[in-house]
Amino acid sequence: MHRPKQRTYAFQGVARRLGCGKFSPEERPHAMSTPLPSPAFDRPFRPRFHLGATRMDCGEEPRVDSYDAAEQATGWPLFDYSACDPTIDQAAINRWLARSVLDGKDILHIGAGNSSVARLASGRANRVVALTVSQAEFEHARNLGLPDYAIHLMNKHATAFADRFGSDEFDLVLDNNLTSFVCCQRHAERYLATLTGLLKADGTIVTHWAGMQWTLDVGVGDVEPAWQLDETKLSSIADAYDLHVRREEDLFFLSRIPA
Repeated sequence: MHRPKQRTYAFQGVARRLGCGKFSPEERPHAMSTPLPSPAFDRPFRPRFHLGATRMDCGEEPRVDSYDAAEQATGWPLFDYSACDPTIDQAAINRWLARSVLDGKDILHIGAGNSSVARLASGRANRVVALTVSQAEFEHARNLGLPDYAIHLMNKHATAFADRFGSDEFDLVLDNNLTSFVCCQRHAERYLATLTGLLKADGTIVTHWAGMQWTLDVGVGDVEPAWQLDETKLSSIADAYDLHVRREEDLFFLSRIPA
């Protein structure tokens, strides 16, 4: 299968190579949504944190196909990473996983890509659960036939994700694009509250600087620039959910355990 050429751009003064489907600030795409029937949106919304975003409530329910218009607006693969090498941020997370003790760990991976996390953790972790909005990534993951690997075709901002796992808990939650696809403050907070609720008492959310700084924007409904995170913004989010932030180079860890 032909792979799109990787792109390099100056990022914080450093030339960084992006995986297929990721773009420099001049080339970034965005998410669309569909009408939301939930009565919860009839209630006044009061934000738990403020990063400067102005779109509090998009009034629509995110879906798996919410990003189709953005995909069609470009000639690049935006959401199907099934045949791509891991992006620089995912690769950094994978290197950290490779040197970490994963025995008995339950891992939630947001954005399955080519299932690199599941393949890396196979035979080491207790299980890996992954989400994707890409049908190709979903089928690729299922075709791997890895034991203790479950893949879900689901939008992470949707009610379905918030409701899917119930009282389930994870040791590690991996998302290198925590706010890159945010359509509004309400959905961002619902997602972040869900992640926090899925953490075990000593569980950790892992993200990366490159993904924190990247937002989807190709003129097909735009993710507000306010959702491009720096360390201060990430700390504001963490404070809202009683989490602490720890940094190791370009990796960031959010947990209930003080840094």
